[in-house]
Amino acid sequence: MRRQRFYWTFLVLAIVLTGYGGFTITYNLRNGKDATPLAIIFLVIGLLMLLLFLALLLASLIQRKKANRKHLEEEANKKEEPKIEEKPEPKTEPTPEPEPKPEPKSEPAPTKPRAPRDEVVYAPRRPSREFNGGSAYIKQVGYGSVLRVENEEILDMRSNTYYRIEGNFVKRSGAGPVFEINRNTIKAAYGGPLYEISGSSVSRVFGGYFASISGGYLKTNDLSEEYEISGSLNRAQQLAVVAILFGTY
Repeated sequence: MRRQRFYWTFLVLAIVLTGYGGFTITYNLRNGKDATPLAIIFLVIGLLMLLLFLALLLASLIQRKKANRKHLEEEANKKEEPKIEEKPEPKTEPTPEPEPKPEPKSEPAPTKPRAPRDEVVYAPRRPSREFNGGSAYIKQVGYGSVLRVENEEILDMRSNTYYRIEGNFVKRSGAGPVFEINRNTIKAAYGGPLYEISGSSVSRVFGGYFASISGGYLKTNDLSEEYEISGSLNRAQQLAVVAILFGTY
């Protein structure tokens, strides 16, 4: 939020300086007066700040596109693994074996009864004790369940895709890290920041206030999407749910 406020403050200040300088110079010229040095300085500084803001925004977009392209190429390389065809071994006809000579019958030696083996019971995979999270179903109002959260495991029921929170990363089954969590912010694993949660507010890092999460509901500002959360989730789970539901932008 602080970074976002800085960007908006920087942009507003640039617009104010440009507007004030341009208006003052135009007003003086219309009234037959010379442009004041202060107005010229304000106009030049405002224009430079606007150019700098546009350059930073363009660089961020280019970097994000490169990261997404690199990630897609890595996924494609993993899927296209060369298959090695095994050549069938040539069949050989079995050679006839000599018939064994009959041996004199003898009574079999008594064998000791074997002790019964202990049955091995495989317990299901348990969540890590270090992860302190909850379990919940995420239901889209009017449609039904879309996500299932069980501690660090998240199932996207729309595409039957599994995600797992490991440390600061959210990994997709068969694809590796897709998101990275840093305190109250989540970003693309190979790109820029995406969403930030502060209290009950969900914000896009480069888009402002976006949604709210409180009272067991996750709602967008325009109420175009509304989800019901059946349990309590920690901050890492909330960030992962927001990123999986709304994706990158």
